[in-house]
Amino acid sequence: MSNPTRNFMNINQKILTQLNHNQISAIKFIAQIADNHSVKAFLVGGVVRDIFLNHKIHDIDIAVESDPNLMFDSLNQSENFQIVSMSEFGVVKGVYDGIEIDIAMTREEAYPAPGSLPNVSLKTEIDVDLIRRDFSINALAVSINSKTWGEVIDVNNSLEDLQNGVIKILHPKSFIDDPTRIFRAIKYSYRLNMNISKFSSGKMYESLNHVNLLSGKRIANELLLIFQEEDFEKILNHKIMSLIFEQLDLRLSKTTKNENFENIRSICREDENMWWVFISFYFNHLDRAKLVSKLDLSSRVNNAIEAFTRIELMDPDSNKSDIYMSLKGISQNVLEISKILLQRKCVIQIGIFETIIEHLKVILDGNSILELGVTEGPEIGKILHSLTMEIIEKGPISVQAQKDFVKSLIP
Repeated sequence: MSNPTRNFMNINQKILTQLNHNQISAIKFIAQIADNHSVKAFLVGGVVRDIFLNHKIHDIDIAVESDPNLMFDSLNQSENFQIVSMSEFGVVKGVYDGIEIDIAMTREEAYPAPGSLPNVSLKTEIDVDLIRRDFSINALAVSINSKTWGEVIDVNNSLEDLQNGVIKILHPKSFIDDPTRIFRAIKYSYRLNMNISKFSSGKMYESLNHVNLLSGKRIANELLLIFQEEDFEKILNHKIMSLIFEQLDLRLSKTTKNENFENIRSICREDENMWWVFISFYFNHLDRAKLVSKLDLSSRVNNAIEAFTRIELMDPDSNKSDIYMSLKGISQNVLEISKILLQRKCVIQIGIFETIIEHLKVILDGNSILELGVTEGPEIGKILHSLTMEIIEKGPISVQAQKDFVKSLIP
């Protein structure tokens, strides 16, 4: 391993230009605590990459050559910093004046088997931490300590790859060790408008059969991230995605981006399960149960997907009572996302259902029906159901008309 390249450049000015005032304040807050504890601290990963690419900065990741617990008391005592969570691997997630920050201990990783989670050794030096990362473009660090603020550390020729717009793995077994990197390589190539190097691309295809070694949850996470990308339809159309889905015995039925993607995002922000309704739309309805099973999705997600499929397969000639029975109990978010995705196919039917719900008034209840001479038992539920269907088909009827209808059903 080469010695880390320090002082190759200082990007203080780029930091001040690319990050907003609150982000810089948050970083300097962590830097001050690191200085107080004589801990080396660095911006790492995507934030450094995006500073060089002049992209908007969303996530701030900081690596420290120390156990964050050493800094914990100082972090915890600040009125401006709230600790959200701490992991067993020494990752502190926190918020400083509305800015989300991840603080992680530098680490070394070893994969005991292809596709497995790595064994982690903590408290290593920053240059060792950088060579365990997924791609060279994500393997840069920038010091945030006061004496070395803005100094770039590059041990993987990352700057050269950034300048050339090339995505490279850092060692030949990278995709075998962690096949989720296959998804990420394609994702970054479209998001950043970069090419995957010939060597890395070859290794990616060679490693495809290792995708099946991943847990369903890990595949689900990568797929979820892909569908949140602006250019997700381009990613889905990449040959390697077809090969991945073949490995999983799944087939995409469409790859076209919906023109109302922003409206879909808005619904998904309210309920993250709706992302999976959106994703399921791109698979044949016969494959959706398999999607849920293979990706180990939750019962709530499964229920939402089943409800969406029920809407999609509704008979366009259904009468009002059939529409009511088909859509009753389906969440408003599923109805809203269905209107966007299925458009004319179901908008009218959902509109009819919403009108029914708005005007449906069944005045009689179980006690009222008992008073009319019906024997207590399951017959009451059947009569209430029949009364509801009558009101749905004919519109609102008076209390007396409801009683007369019930009496007509009594033998």
